[in-house]
Amino acid sequence: MDRIILIDAYGQIYRSFFAVPHLTNPKGEPVNALYGMVRFLLNLEETLEGKFGAAAFDLGKCRRRCELLPEYKAQRPPMPDDLRRQIEPIKIWLQALGWPLLLEEGREADDLIAAVVARRENRPVAIISYDKDLSQLVAEEVEIITPEKKGQWSSCNRAAVTQKFGIGPELLADYLALVGDSSDNIPGLPGVGPKTAAKLLQQFGGLDELYRNLAQVTPLSLQEKLSTARELLQRNRELVRLDCTLPAGWQGLDSIRRREPDWALLCRLATEQGFQSILNTLNTLQKKNRGAQSGSSEQLLLF
Repeated sequence: MDRIILIDAYGQIYRSFFAVPHLTNPKGEPVNALYGMVRFLLNLEETLEGKFGAAAFDLGKCRRRCELLPEYKAQRPPMPDDLRRQIEPIKIWLQALGWPLLLEEGREADDLIAAVVARRENRPVAIISYDKDLSQLVAEEVEIITPEKKGQWSSCNRAAVTQKFGIGPELLADYLALVGDSSDNIPGLPGVGPKTAAKLLQQFGGLDELYRNLAQVTPLSLQEKLSTARELLQRNRELVRLDCTLPAGWQGLDSIRRREPDWALLCRLATEQGFQSILNTLNTLQKKNRGAQSGSSEQLLLF
């Protein structure tokens, strides 16, 4: 299938790190995030087809956003040392499984994902992420998915975004500008919560139209609050806006064409880490893959 699968890497890595605590390999090295990510990736290999895909990583602080708001994400604690030690091994596993990596100094994964979505060439896209900012990208053939139990996937489409926020994906940047985003240390307009923000955007259709019709806003106290907050909201909208600039060296969708997994390397990596259950899964997947390739060859011979 020509589907593009884009992984918000750190979002999944952090979930794996905290979901599987205190796991070490035979050398006593922490491998809880690595183990969780490998299980996630193998489930992905079994359950979701896509010729194209990539794992997108943040790399350094986002220059553009830090210039707008020096306190951007300043409240976040540093990455735990036990997790930091597992990042490079995770990247090795990703590449061994045939996943290209998307990363560029001073860029966030959200922006790199948005850049690919903007050049998807009419191919369907599945974004694996828990980040609400990426809901801005949801469209007819662009969905956000998250893993569920037993190899199932939960899908967030346009209807789900509208149900959750009260507005469509195209207005989400304006919505977040109003309410702020505590996870990114972006302060919203005091006294304006999700319900008020959704109501304003439903009524006026966006911040620009809202300010063109500011005299119609009620109650008067809200109108006055908005009148003094225009600069704040414009800055906030720019902070949450996704940057669709492509990374350097982009060569079209061939840059994220997935490769055949290196089964020999994967088995060696699993053995080194003491991942016996992973090794069993790899052997099963490799046999399935060989069977599928054999079946394809037989079909070609018939014609």
